[in-house]
Amino acid sequence: MTSSWDMLWVLLVLLLMIGGIVALLRFVGRRNRGWWVNRSMRSLGGLTLGANKSMQIVEWNSRIYVLGVGENVQLLESITDPEVVAALIAQYDHADASAKSTVPPWLKQWLNRKGDNSGSSGVAERGTDSSSFEQTLEKRLRQLSERKQQVDRLLSDSRPADRTEEP
Repeated sequence: MTSSWDMLWVLLVLLLMIGGIVALLRFVGRRNRGWWVNRSMRSLGGLTLGANKSMQIVEWNSRIYVLGVGENVQLLESITDPEVVAALIAQYDHADASAKSTVPPWLKQWLNRKGDNSGSSGVAERGTDSSSFEQTLEKRLRQLSERKQQVDRLLSDSRPADRTEEP
């Protein structure tokens, strides 16, 4: 009887510990998320120049700072003109958004091709795609058969010189 109660007690304590860990992680996650969102400083990127030396670009209070980082941090350039800052931030955001949407070039080309044919019906598009596929398949099969014939010709030309297969 005591072993079943002990087992239940262990399970109850285990559930309480797991619940406490989950609650703690949620609490810490909420606090960190709020801290990251309210930051006024944003790193726009950096470039490694050598061992322990880099150049960093930072946005802070609607200004862009170019910093040299090595043994110490040194201000290399400060961009305070609002128009230039806005243009650079827009360019950075555009590049960042395009980097996040990494679509392979072949897929972009295929989607653009589909977009160009948007005026035609779906059946006609499938017919065009299947006919181009059939044409490509026929062309490749023809090339393969021609290659096979060339190999057969080369082998048959070299057989009389080969004495291992004399009739």
